[in-house]
Amino acid sequence: MPPAPRFRVDRAEAVALLRIDNPPRNLLTLSMVADLAALVAELEKDDSVRSAVVTGEGPAHFSAGLDMREWSRLSPKAAQDEVSRGQDAFWAFEHLTKPTIAAIAGVARGAGAELALACDIRIADETATFSFPEVDVGWMPSHGATGRLSKLIGRSRALEILGSGKEVKAIDALRLGIVDHLAAPGVAVDQAKALAATFASKPRAAVKAIKRALTEGDEKPYRNRFLLESQHAVQLLWSD
Repeated sequence: MPPAPRFRVDRAEAVALLRIDNPPRNLLTLSMVADLAALVAELEKDDSVRSAVVTGEGPAHFSAGLDMREWSRLSPKAAQDEVSRGQDAFWAFEHLTKPTIAAIAGVARGAGAELALACDIRIADETATFSFPEVDVGWMPSHGATGRLSKLIGRSRALEILGSGKEVKAIDALRLGIVDHLAAPGVAVDQAKALAATFASKPRAAVKAIKRALTEGDEKPYRNRFLLESQHAVQLLWSD
């Protein structure tokens, strides 16, 4: 019997490496999304972990999205509950106070791409592709793409990508601002781990305060972001 789909976690040198482990396409099952929420809480409490990298098992798929075989069996009420649960899990991951980096090779589709968007930084292998094909079956992204993609690239470009379902290649994703770095084939994970190690080497309280100011500031009016920044900065002056 094959192993159950899961997020496989390895910890080394203050970096947690999370692998989406559900071959061949690394689909995100309902149980995996539920496990992600618990994993975020665990990583937040684990003082030995200071940053995290997310990637897919194997070079062909970061994640091809939700397992629609499961979703097709849900009632409307159950589907609403699962959407809310998934949004909460991705929100919690986005608000983890430790820097998160997605190392993306191959296909990032639907909720798989949405998980990458919930990371702080995205490093794409030259083979990576991004798409949100939900519109082709009369659906729409449900795990945060409308908010996060429009924040990254603007409303018009987000509408073009989400409303057409078109595939975006890695080089175009870099140009648009969907990803932050482009990596040669096979080295995205190593590049992400190196950056994560840099974050992990810095004083934890300072990195935490910077990330909180950035993440929480996105949810506040522009002027209030400076007040939030000053509060975190002053707290650091008197921290141990």
